Amino acid sequence: MFSKLIIRNTKRSQKENLLFMSSLVISIISFYVVLSLRNQDVIRYIESLESDAINKLLMMVTALYVFTLTILFFLIYYASKYQIERRSHELGVYLMMGMKRGKLFFMLFAEDIASSLIALGIGLPVAVLCSELMSLISVKLVGIGFIEHKVSLDYKAMGMTLLGFLIIKLAAFLRISFSLFRKEVGTLLQDAPDTVKRQKHPALYLISSLIGIACLCCAYYMSIKGYAWLTPGRMLITVCVGLAGTFLLFWGMRFFIGIIAGRIRSSGKLHVFTFRQVQDTVIYKSGTMAVCSLLILFALICLGSGVGLYFSYDLYEGHIMDYTFRCDRALTEEEIEELKDKGDFDEKYWPCTVDDVKDFLKEKDVYDRFSFIDELRIGHVKLEEDADIRDFDVYNMDNAMAIYRNYSDHFVYGDTENYEKYPYLIRLSDYNKILINAGKKPISLKENELSVYMDGSAGRDETIEIFSKVMEEHPEVKLCGESFYLTGTVHTESIVADYLLSPAYSLIVTDEVFDRLAQDNYVSYLNGILDPDKYVDGNIFRTFDEINGIIDASGRDDFNYESYLNNMGRQLFYLVGASYVTVYLALIFLVIGNTVLGVQFLMNQKKSSKRYKTLIKLGADHKMLCGTSSKQINWFFGIPVFVATVSCIFGIRGLYTGILSSRTKTAMSDIMQIAAVVILVLILIECTYIFLVKRTSFKYLKSLMDPEREE
Repeated sequence: MFSKLIIRNTKRSQKENLLFMSSLVISIISFYVVLSLRNQDVIRYIESLESDAINKLLMMVTALYVFTLTILFFLIYYASKYQIERRSHELGVYLMMGMKRGKLFFMLFAEDIASSLIALGIGLPVAVLCSELMSLISVKLVGIGFIEHKVSLDYKAMGMTLLGFLIIKLAAFLRISFSLFRKEVGTLLQDAPDTVKRQKHPALYLISSLIGIACLCCAYYMSIKGYAWLTPGRMLITVCVGLAGTFLLFWGMRFFIGIIAGRIRSSGKLHVFTFRQVQDTVIYKSGTMAVCSLLILFALICLGSGVGLYFSYDLYEGHIMDYTFRCDRALTEEEIEELKDKGDFDEKYWPCTVDDVKDFLKEKDVYDRFSFIDELRIGHVKLEEDADIRDFDVYNMDNAMAIYRNYSDHFVYGDTENYEKYPYLIRLSDYNKILINAGKKPISLKENELSVYMDGSAGRDETIEIFSKVMEEHPEVKLCGESFYLTGTVHTESIVADYLLSPAYSLIVTDEVFDRLAQDNYVSYLNGILDPDKYVDGNIFRTFDEINGIIDASGRDDFNYESYLNNMGRQLFYLVGASYVTVYLALIFLVIGNTVLGVQFLMNQKKSSKRYKTLIKLGADHKMLCGTSSKQINWFFGIPVFVATVSCIFGIRGLYTGILSSRTKTAMSDIMQIAAVVILVLILIECTYIFLVKRTSFKYLKSLMDPEREE
């Protein structure tokens, strides 16, 4: 009989608390998916390229797991407390009929365990399925293809999900039980009294809301204009001002609700009662509504940041070279002997020549896979032997820097003194070949003209933009005492496959000037571009793997090379890491925010049960009660969601200002359109939550229609 009672109560609890159960299932799914990242095909592939980065990501995921477990504890405690309070009269009847408190505790504990097992039974299989689907979809989206995909269960992730979930459920249950069993039977049998608080003067609420709006506008402005991103202190101020503005706005919003309640005239039934309930909710639960609005805002911003990062790290655009081999010119026997005498020559590690690399690639039948392969020479002005650059004014750009400082008071490029004194020189014809393969117009320089190259990945967009303006004025510079003029614009095209060489500041000079000033003081880089028509199975990743395997298997220690696969691995890491983490956080914040709103409304409705019973005695039917409840829910959810949506428009825009590159900012309108799609998805999710809360509310109101409830 006792076991049947537990089973009956568990079934009834699942039907009446669909909102809470759905939130638990979603949480379980998100836990498993993020904890099983190591088994994802993309993550396994990136780990082979960037193992240290993946290990750091997994450590961060573990920290996020602990953080979200802590937050979910309060959610489960809050929702479980509502369930117990909803059943307080029923539990009081059990005790009055002679059930021992220990037996009642065991009954509630068994029901809680049963509901937990049901949530795990639904959530874990769905989580495994979602993890596999995400793995297959992600490798397809990034272009890796289905690389040895194996369906596998991550037992460690499953164990951590099971353990963490049960721990917080048990902790919440014990905390609630402790407070429950301290209550007397009479207290349990009585309905919770209506909360009554003293109202402040309406002017205070108006002033609070106006200050809150002003604070939010200030935070929006600082974020969008980029002031918040200048220093950590300004970012902290922006966040604090935004948080303060949100709480002040919600605390003062009761002023506007009061105006609406007094001004709007409706022919609908129970109009006054509806707005009285809405007003009470805003008055007594403004803090909860503000917190939930912020949680929904954080969810939107997390999704927005994921979209922005995805467009910032484009895997297939922004790069030119697929392979770069560091080479050296052929040394004479006298030079080799001289280097050996100095101890600077080791044949095993000395770079091979350009011809050596080409011969090797032809020998391994790899050369024909390249649509372009040619030499890039980068050097310095050749000084006399044992000369110190500090004793020479090789390069003087005082005129250019004077113009630069008219636009900006800082030049952010690290050790600028060395760049100004002894810059890299790039041979014009070699660089033009790179531009042509990038689909851009080659540079045309006169003998007394120079152009400038800056590493776009290492420098600030502002610096590159301002220096381009400087070059438009053709300032005179001195190179080895000769007069030259800067012309054209700053070039930032990638000159190597990865980070083999990334000169922050270089001069592009004519071939004649390069040969005369650098002479043999240069290093050669053999750059290659793979032919897309000769990819292995049409897949660039497989092609890189195969060619790298051929080179590595040769045992040639003198081969100093890098492929774009390394850069691509980092980009994949940023893309996948940002996507998984931001979606995970967004999902958790969204679930918590909406569940708290739903549970809070249902708790308030139960505390107002006497008002509903009075309406029933006055002749209100179930349809009328459901109508007023539906309107209250719309207002209770609509206010925080509306504030979060408005804030997220400015928040996402400000976030993009700080995290996106200048290249990506040119497509800001397109990215904001995608962010709008994210907001539409949120609205659909909110509609689902509202539907579930209304369904639960209508069932509770139905129970009030029959005062003789069957216990």
